[in-house]
Amino acid sequence: MKNLYLLSVFSLLVFLRLDMVAQQQGFGCMFKNENVISWGGNMSNNLDSVIQSSLVRPLCDVLPVFGNRVRTKVENLPLPFGVGIYTIYYDQGYIAGDLRLIPDSSSLIARADTVYQSTSAYEFKSQIRPNFWLFPFLNIYGIFGYTKGVISTNLTVPYIVVENIPVIDSIIVDSIFEINDEIAYMGPTYGVGVTFSMGINNFFVMVDYNYSITNPIDLEDNLHNHFFSPKVGTLLGNKKRRSFGAIWLGTMYIHNDQSFSGKISVDEINPELVPLLGEEATYIGKIAAKQRWNFVIGGSWVIKNRHHFIIEVGFFERKQVSFGYDFRF
Repeated sequence: MKNLYLLSVFSLLVFLRLDMVAQQQGFGCMFKNENVISWGGNMSNNLDSVIQSSLVRPLCDVLPVFGNRVRTKVENLPLPFGVGIYTIYYDQGYIAGDLRLIPDSSSLIARADTVYQSTSAYEFKSQIRPNFWLFPFLNIYGIFGYTKGVISTNLTVPYIVVENIPVIDSIIVDSIFEINDEIAYMGPTYGVGVTFSMGINNFFVMVDYNYSITNPIDLEDNLHNHFFSPKVGTLLGNKKRRSFGAIWLGTMYIHNDQSFSGKISVDEINPELVPLLGEEATYIGKIAAKQRWNFVIGGSWVIKNRHHFIIEVGFFERKQVSFGYDFRF
């Protein structure tokens, strides 16, 4: 199915007699059956002198694929290469589960099947994204950066089940205790992403996906992040026609389940458990976002075809804000 879909896209681009106009802020190409859309969104068969003077020639004509064919009709195709700086901050609620207590001086294990909680986490990511246009509608980028985050675990455990006890196997201990901790982490992040974009007239559709891995210094396991964001938007222009922008509305899906761990005194759980579990135990658990989707609204502005500025905010369930700058050549 994927091969068939890609083949249909290629057929559309190669064989249909359509003029293509790049959106310039870094998101794909636009289609118009007969006429070229100017910077301000007006119809024009020829690029006027103002537009001509603001154009910047690409470093090379190899990319994007089909780029030479497009430039014979339209000269304002996006420059093929870019280096971007991207930051994002988000804060949201999580659900903790699979809580285990592992004693330091015993082979016994305790688990918590029920947990009352108010768990949250936030992350701040700062990234450098080298990118290039493989096709006029497909941008590929790398991710090299750093991630800093904090997991706030506020858990109330009504009882625990102690397992692996000789002869009786397991017992249920009714003992209410709390785990209130802030687990901070930071580490390098690297990954890869793709952006697909195509539009008709001044309207466009964008679909972005990226996958990254964070190797935190303070945690044992790597963090795996999936970002997926479909959006729809429209282009905006100005009178000088040397710069223009776009606005869009969409959604974002983030999958970044994590684990947490820490130390707790067994005496705080129940003094009677000290002979079984020892003086101290390690707690470990997992967290998953209460809601993986949220809404986003954003905009971009392009100056002289080289400088691309982007801002985006997210709302409902997950609060987020992101900024980006991309230099193209």
